[in-house]
Amino acid sequence: TVNVDMFSKLVAKTSVDVIKITADDDKISFSGNGTYKIPIQLDVDGSPIRYPNHDINNPETSGTVKASVIKSVIFHNKPSLALTMEAPYLTGYLCMPDCVISADSYNICLSEYDMFDRGVLLPPVVLELLSMSAEEDISYKIYGNNIMFETNSMKLFAVMMDGFDDYPEQTIRGICSAEYPSSCTLPKNAIISVIDRLSLFIKDNDVNGVYMTFTKNGVTFESINGNGIETIPYQGSNGFTDYTCCIGVDSFRKQIAAHSGESINIYYGNENSVSIIDDNITQVVSLMDDPRQSE
Repeated sequence: TVNVDMFSKLVAKTSVDVIKITADDDKISFSGNGTYKIPIQLDVDGSPIRYPNHDINNPETSGTVKASVIKSVIFHNKPSLALTMEAPYLTGYLCMPDCVISADSYNICLSEYDMFDRGVLLPPVVLELLSMSAEEDISYKIYGNNIMFETNSMKLFAVMMDGFDDYPEQTIRGICSAEYPSSCTLPKNAIISVIDRLSLFIKDNDVNGVYMTFTKNGVTFESINGNGIETIPYQGSNGFTDYTCCIGVDSFRKQIAAHSGESINIYYGNENSVSIIDDNITQVVSLMDDPRQSE
């Protein structure tokens, strides 16, 4: 066991194709462009640290998950993960037999992927490591709160996160199934470009949001201070309703960027949120209080 920071940086700065590593009692010799000595880490007794050899011999359930599905989950769900620890379980992926859920205070993403035979709550790092698999099929075994992933070239042991029973799964499912009276289709890149331009007019002391007004011909985006306004024509519209809402710039942009298609189907008319729905992915972005009504 060696210091990961030193070892990884040395590997990254080595330009030869072959590296030879040999271990002595208290150090390893790293031979690449030159020869470098890296100390072996010791425990409190002065003995070399040995990583435990984890295994699950009698799993409660087992199966196979696809690396491509894991990458899709990261792409769509990662922007909705909580980044603060007020509710630690919201920082993880809730993987149910029929879907994967991620949520924070403003965003929800529900992806209809069947990854595991039972519900698990996984830390983000587990999926990040699995996404690097060079093989498509990754087998898994679960026993209690432990889960083991394995391919021909990789073995990953992980402990599930606490808080599975506290996760507001049913509330989130209810929000994702909420009805919206109207919907429209807009080009993805145009929305991102408009948000980026309007963001230039949001000062540090301004509300970090924009107004979205759904008109007969398109959606008008306007900065809170009124210094920027731009309209994107519809690619399609269904059940049009005159509607204006205030939405957080960062939250909305993250959800738009986490969409793989060229067009975005936006559902609106709900007083609490707008939703982006496409095939097996449902994203929900909560609305902000209108700053003009609080003045």
